[in-house]
Amino acid sequence: MKKLVMSVFVIASSFSAVAADDFATFDTDGNGSISKDEAMQNVSLVHQFADLDVDNSGELSKEEFSKFKAS
Repeated sequence: MKKLVMSVFVIASSFSAVAADDFATFDTDGNGSISKDEAMQNVSLVHQFADLDVDNSGELSKEEFSKFKAS
């Protein structure tokens, strides 16, 4: 039973790590967009930032961020 509980905890932690790459996590100031500075939390996001920012606003909207592929 103890191993089962521990296994569930490990799996849940893994899902939490994946869920951490959601929009709200990056939008640290809560203004509804992700700036280049906020994107610095994730190397992959920084590398894709210019391609994701299709309107060249310097920020990612929720729609633009939805195309982000974490690697």
